[in-house]
Amino acid sequence: MLKKNGFSAILAAALLTLAVTGIAVIALRGTDKEPDRVKTLTLSHDKGGMRAFQRNFEFQAQRALAATGYTFVPVGSQTPELFINRMNASLPTRDAPELFVWWSAYRVKQLVEKDLVSELTHLWDKHNADYPEVIRQAYTLDGKVYGFPYSIEYWPVWYNKPLFERLNIKVPETWSEFIRACEVLKAAGIPPVLSSLQYQWYSFVWFEELIIGEDPDFYQQLCEGEAAYSDPRTRKAMQIWKDMIEKGYFTDPATHMFTNAGHLWHNEKFGMVLCGSWFYSTVLLEQGVEEDTIGVFILPSHNPAAGKNIVMESGPVFTAKNARYRKEAEVIADWWMGPEGNTAFSKAFKSYSANRRTGRSHLPRAKRELLDTIENADYRILNRYWEATPSPIVSTAVDSFSRFIVNPDEMDAVIDEIAAAASEYWSGRKAR
Repeated sequence: MLKKNGFSAILAAALLTLAVTGIAVIALRGTDKEPDRVKTLTLSHDKGGMRAFQRNFEFQAQRALAATGYTFVPVGSQTPELFINRMNASLPTRDAPELFVWWSAYRVKQLVEKDLVSELTHLWDKHNADYPEVIRQAYTLDGKVYGFPYSIEYWPVWYNKPLFERLNIKVPETWSEFIRACEVLKAAGIPPVLSSLQYQWYSFVWFEELIIGEDPDFYQQLCEGEAAYSDPRTRKAMQIWKDMIEKGYFTDPATHMFTNAGHLWHNEKFGMVLCGSWFYSTVLLEQGVEEDTIGVFILPSHNPAAGKNIVMESGPVFTAKNARYRKEAEVIADWWMGPEGNTAFSKAFKSYSANRRTGRSHLPRAKRELLDTIENADYRILNRYWEATPSPIVSTAVDSFSRFIVNPDEMDAVIDEIAAAASEYWSGRKAR
């Protein structure tokens, strides 16, 4: 939990990508006895289906070249599942990408334990004054620091402002007001909340929010194996989710919420969407949604005793230990962590930066409003479920939640499945 107190063929393919994107490849001289050779670094990522990510990584590669003399080719996978499979295959080999996005906390722990990730403690020490300690700790395992954040993202609700105004819907400040908004939208023939199984990982999002909205301490305990999924609080949160599904508050699970959101927005096919702050620019704006039509609020807790909470997602870049040009990658990492590299990417990406010196003047209106709300109302910030609990548990959970979304009557069986997976994982860890 985080609280506010203040992660051959391959060369030929890379060169072809350079020719298409226009990113320069830098030639580096070897010794006097060696011919000049080209060192092509790679940044692998899972956002191949979102053009804005690819474009901004290409932008950062150009800035890195100008600042450091090294560059990289961003290579995207179309889905997180495909990306994970590719990385599991390449990271143990010399074909590992020098730079790769991943996830923090438990998600990277497995890679560190397999000695596949380079330690960057020396870079964090160098830039220590520019980063809050709570961010450093999110990248720390057993006293060593791995990777660095290219962005910090929060998970609020984005809503259609003109639609809310036309239907006279008050921006929700309480759970009952949120439910009223859903009812008004539904009565107008508009699905209240955009949600889908286009990408299976999204299936955990409403579970996470409703557990936090019941008891954020319980959420942390659940993620850390200190509480059981069979706890009555889990069932209470799941029952609320079940009721929302059965009342028709969500769009059809077959909806393409990431590749079709702009069209759906313009045609009033949904009123609200709970998603990371990256959704604002890389999906909504990218797909033609006008900035002044986008509003934002933080989902209120259904249990008032739970207080004010919001989920945080950190976007990390790691350096692969087995990669050919690991040292060159660390030069880029050093620059990217600094105020020049961090500011360059944050401005292009319109994202929150973990580096204190970047500031917030580059942020769009809605993102500044969100950050002001988080800070001024002293919201409690919690790490996203995807990173906050071990990957084997998450893998079972997203499969089970996906089934629940389609068949909510299977709620009890779904809870039992995840409880069994969690019990097996944590008992295995204790037995070591």
